[in-house]
Amino acid sequence: MASLCGGGLLIEEGFERLTMDAVAKRCGASKATIYRRWPGKTALVVAAAAALFGAPEVPDTGDLREDLLASARAYVQQEGRNAQVLASVVSVSRHDAGLREASRRALGAPYGGLFERGLSRAVDRGLVREDVDVEILAQVFPAFAYQKVAAPGLLVGEDDVLRVVDGVLLPALGRA
Repeated sequence: MASLCGGGLLIEEGFERLTMDAVAKRCGASKATIYRRWPGKTALVVAAAAALFGAPEVPDTGDLREDLLASARAYVQQEGRNAQVLASVVSVSRHDAGLREASRRALGAPYGGLFERGLSRAVDRGLVREDVDVEILAQVFPAFAYQKVAAPGLLVGEDDVLRVVDGVLLPALGRA
């Protein structure tokens, strides 16, 4: 509950001005209650963001393009509020190593693994050549999405999904 209250405050106040007192007040809880669940502001903010961005399942449609599209669509945000929370966390994490590592584990790793697992499976099935650098190609869409959200705070949309999958990933995999 408090993580979601903190998410609203995160948008309104920004990470630097967000306080545990304000979160407790917004959620109608005591500060002690908040601290029992989250040891500090970083943990609370990461929990708030993680609550908005559940770990997606790795798609397995049997079709490489559809799997790549489904993986990329996990990054599409229909609601601006979620993107604002993510943009705030990403922006502050550039200067806060603790927040950067916590958000990478809670937010980045579940999404980043979508492409690597899907592409590795495609190699195993003979859909992609074995000499393809799966590790680097798996980072293309997550890096694109990060750049789009972090720099200008924009949403990743369906047009981005199609442009990157059809215009970058599939050609790089020799599957244009």
